[in-house]
Amino acid sequence: MNTAPTPDTYPLTRRADDDANESWLLLHNGDLLIAFAAIIDRGYELWITDIAVHPDYRGRGLASRLLNSVIHENSGSDIALSACAMDLQEWPKDAGGLPTEALAAWYTRHGFRSDPDENAEARMVRIA
Repeated sequence: MNTAPTPDTYPLTRRADDDANESWLLLHNGDLLIAFAAIIDRGYELWITDIAVHPDYRGRGLASRLLNSVIHENSGSDIALSACAMDLQEWPKDAGGLPTEALAAWYTRHGFRSDPDENAEARMVRIA
């Protein structure tokens, strides 16, 4: 019998800063933040600034759960992001996520396409 946690095991919570047009989708295991997505409403599109999963919880579908939640909850909005790998100060630096090329391929599987501009060479967009 497989008792490994599924992506739905962890409760999804939301936070918002209406003054800054920012919101966050958060996944916790008890008191531990294990994954989050940060979104800015730019008026003409939503911009996903970050999707990150704690190194100990990667490979469980948590990033896909967060991204699918953003897409589903904003089905009438264009959604853009920069598909660049990054390291977070809060989590071990030697436990980096996907390299940029693999990250772009992952976003492509979720319906995003390359749409670079002068501000973000790795910009991708998912049109509503």
